[in-house]
Amino acid sequence: MLKHLNIDEMVALLSPWVEDREQRRLFLAILEIAALHPRVVEAHEAVLAVQPSNRGGRVSSKLRAIVDETSEVDRRHDHLARAVSYGIDAHRELCLAGEPSDAARAAQCDDVQKQLFPGGLSIVNASTLAEAGNTTRIARLLEDEPAVSTFLRSVPAHGKASLLDVVKRWLAKGRELQTLERARAEIEATETTTPASKTTIQAARSQWFKIVALVLSNLDLSRAPARDIEIIRGPLLRASSRAGRRYANSKPEQAPEEDDAGIPATEPSGAPPGASDEGKRGDASALPG
Repeated sequence: MLKHLNIDEMVALLSPWVEDREQRRLFLAILEIAALHPRVVEAHEAVLAVQPSNRGGRVSSKLRAIVDETSEVDRRHDHLARAVSYGIDAHRELCLAGEPSDAARAAQCDDVQKQLFPGGLSIVNASTLAEAGNTTRIARLLEDEPAVSTFLRSVPAHGKASLLDVVKRWLAKGRELQTLERARAEIEATETTTPASKTTIQAARSQWFKIVALVLSNLDLSRAPARDIEIIRGPLLRASSRAGRRYANSKPEQAPEEDDAGIPATEPSGAPPGASDEGKRGDASALPG
């Protein structure tokens, strides 16, 4: 019975519909249920959020968005850092290739390179927090050492920009990383310290029951190939049946109830509530007198 599935089972049963590429494709190919997929995703995320084993360990959609944005900003940060370092190296080589060569200018390139990249380009492999801290250091360096800014301004970059313009873009990405890391820390702190209330859990279960019951009902009306329908609903119905038997064994004196969504639990055979296997074995009180 749907009502007797626990949170872990509910997560596992909807996970293929949402996360498995082939099952998601199959779900969307069945016309009678395809439009319900966004609500299935919402219900899946709702039970994931209250699953005890995942609280504090599962990446929520909000946190995932921060992680994805951080990854993109970090990518740009790394490219800009390389552009600055390679730009200084290229300018140094041009100074040495001149006729006559400009050794003093080449030495200045070496000096600025060491100040900006004391550890070489290893910074692009550091944590985002370290990268943000490094760009803060460089911003302070440019304020304290005007000669460095003057040098960078004199080195041409792409188009009409100078290498100083590239450095400013690099520092901007470092500030973005710092902001994103702060936002990530706040979200993680909130999610790991806020327990799921009983009301929240009940709401997640109710949402799950309602959409699953609707999917099962629509599948009963579907003209899709029987094999496709079985792939989608078979695991759910088998797990539901096991949960019903498990509940019956632990609470033999208590009659089955409606699920949290107010919808009678569906048996794998498609029989109406009360027509379970146990009922088919017979009850003397139900026989005609």
